[in-house]
Amino acid sequence: MVIQHNVKGYEAFTKLVEELESNADGQPIHVLFSGGKDETGASWCPYCVKAEPVVHDALPKAPEKSHFIHVDVGERAYWKDLNCPFRKDPNTHLIFLPTLLRWKSPQRLDGERVSNKDLVEMIFEDED
Repeated sequence: MVIQHNVKGYEAFTKLVEELESNADGQPIHVLFSGGKDETGASWCPYCVKAEPVVHDALPKAPEKSHFIHVDVGERAYWKDLNCPFRKDPNTHLIFLPTLLRWKSPQRLDGERVSNKDLVEMIFEDED
């Protein structure tokens, strides 16, 4: 079973990734970056709303004991700031939301492509 994590904000994300990198035993880490949610649980990002169920339905395709991190990047104004740390970090280098990626790998989907079931499943499937 995939080990799921939910974090909010850049600092919580980087802390969790550091922990997982040192303890993940080489298991892949997949990360979904999406817009923050309001008190009703709805994201301000319409593409994120559409992509989330697709990503969660595809999780069983991920390798056993791999890690999946759902990252809430925060409020729309924070995300839109060009100095947002998610945009500046060389490991994330986010341009669009949502973005689904395999950590420290070229495999990455962003924007509307994260709603494509076949593409999402390909990201999760084992590299073998």
